Amino acid sequence: MDTQSITRTIPTSVGNLAVHVTGSGPPTVLWHSLFVDSTTWAPLRSHLVAHRQLISIDGPGHGASTAVQRRFTMEECAAAAIAVLDALDVTEPVDWVGNAWGGHVGLVAAAHTPDRCRTVVTIGTPIEALTRRERARIVPMVWAYRIAGPIPPLTTAVMNVLLGKELSRTHQQQFLAVSRTFRQAPRRGMHEAMQSIMLHRKGLDPLIPRIVAPTLMVVPRADTMISIERARAAAATMPHAAATTVDGAGHITPLIADPAVLADLFTAFWHDPVGYLATITDGTERVR
Repeated sequence: MDTQSITRTIPTSVGNLAVHVTGSGPPTVLWHSLFVDSTTWAPLRSHLVAHRQLISIDGPGHGASTAVQRRFTMEECAAAAIAVLDALDVTEPVDWVGNAWGGHVGLVAAAHTPDRCRTVVTIGTPIEALTRRERARIVPMVWAYRIAGPIPPLTTAVMNVLLGKELSRTHQQQFLAVSRTFRQAPRRGMHEAMQSIMLHRKGLDPLIPRIVAPTLMVVPRADTMISIERARAAAATMPHAAATTVDGAGHITPLIADPAVLADLFTAFWHDPVGYLATITDGTERVR
């Protein structure tokens, strides 16, 4: 059962961030995907809160956080997350769980401040910058949002990437809740975020070999933006990392459709991070 959540507003270099703290135990940071907010963690949070202090951060321009009226970087987001931990007096290394955008922030934080991250989990997080083909598809969407805002066709396209078409049909209540977070976001702030962390996102390939924290990359099997092969290739460049798959067709699908599966996966990983990575398999093939 979930316990009472305390929300604080913490000033950072990317604006005032809303931070929701729930439960007690080893500290775990949760940073959500682009287009949504920390409410997407609710199903998973209910499985973890009895044994963990969960620190859910609304990224700039999302949820209850203020909108940034300029371009910003992953490095700034990572520094803001560390500022949040400092403000909360969390000094021990945290277990980081990031969904898409949040995975990027966690990897950057682990690379630049290794003493603050015990482990990192990414869910649906592409390591590379957008390809030319992906940019050709996404640039018109970003410009359409700037001109017209979250009109129904654009909202549906975004939700299909986040949830997958099947979940959008079968989980109408969740579809409406997730799409509402996108539609209600401050328009200028969301546009800046779309440019900053999607269109102009740098590839992390040069950075990730520096990450010493045990890292688990979770890939939804039918996610159109990342493949298990690419995640395995990235993991192979890191000292302690592995990639595995879960069911799902969008970045946040596993959070909604299979939160218990994710909770069991994470709990086993946190118990013995390096040992767990050594035993992960996908089918009959050893990941690492």
